[in-house]
Amino acid sequence: MSRRAFTLRVLRRLLIISVIALLLLLGFIAFIGSRATLSPPRRSVENWHREWLADPQAHGVELTSFTSSNGTPALLCEPGGKPQGKKAMDVRAALQDRGAALAAWGEVRGTILLLHGHKGCKEDHLPIAERFCAAGFRCLCVDLPGHGQHPAPYATFGHTEMALLAGVWQDFLASRPEATQPLFLFGVSQGGAIALQTAARPEWPVRAVASVCSFTTLDQPIDASADHLPVLIRDLKPLTTRACAMGIYCRSGFFPRQISPLAAASRIDCPVFLCHGKEDRFVPASAAERLFDAVPHERKTLRLIPHAAHHNVLATGSTELYADICEFFLRSL
Repeated sequence: MSRRAFTLRVLRRLLIISVIALLLLLGFIAFIGSRATLSPPRRSVENWHREWLADPQAHGVELTSFTSSNGTPALLCEPGGKPQGKKAMDVRAALQDRGAALAAWGEVRGTILLLHGHKGCKEDHLPIAERFCAAGFRCLCVDLPGHGQHPAPYATFGHTEMALLAGVWQDFLASRPEATQPLFLFGVSQGGAIALQTAARPEWPVRAVASVCSFTTLDQPIDASADHLPVLIRDLKPLTTRACAMGIYCRSGFFPRQISPLAAASRIDCPVFLCHGKEDRFVPASAAERLFDAVPHERKTLRLIPHAAHHNVLATGSTELYADICEFFLRSL
């Protein structure tokens, strides 16, 4: 065998080995990436959750647990007892200073469906529900698929959640026929994206929707997650993100690009409140600006919170931001 033929043979084998190695790597990324996206590690109820659940009256809230007919676990939070709890009283005082039309304590003027973020659970929203209850709303906190105690194995970022939430809402109305007040939606990150998509559905009687740190399409956070991979793998973008997208499709039957709160925003026919952290490095604040521009309704609000990243917008915005959201819902009654 000539030297040239030998060299070509070696190069051919190296090329085949390299292609096989790349395919195996992309297959591994598809498996791991899709699992991390659709089925993140489920958090257990934490100590602060337990303390809150053990004494809801200390926060001026009455709690009722139930599971809908489709298996979705939920917590119903309603204003009860007497006004108490610092978070609740601070928000109520801020609303009174603004001259907001607050109802008497304990009077319910609407229901807010609360949707948590990726890797979250319904109990995370208890302090948020406390504030909304102080403003005169009952709150329905749910575990989304792939999270908390929900029996469904995979999160789908709205692909299946909207139908599940419709079932929860119908079960709630059947158990509370007196609950004829308006329905509002509130969500954080993943939950905010689902809230926007749900509000765009004509069969949902949504009076107003508030979304915190939503992405424009699911491609966006997946692409951002790929930036945290080891350098050699990160440099393979967009192959890595496409591999993850294929893994998601194989597991759940949809591609990330199909999950588009941005497309949904253009069909929303109710008031919209958007807020986002200016220092968000996971989903940039420009996503909120694009969503805001897409909403056709004349009553829309955009709040960009200075110094806030992706997971601390509400904490950074503090009482004033909560008061903004509560006032937005009150004005939408």
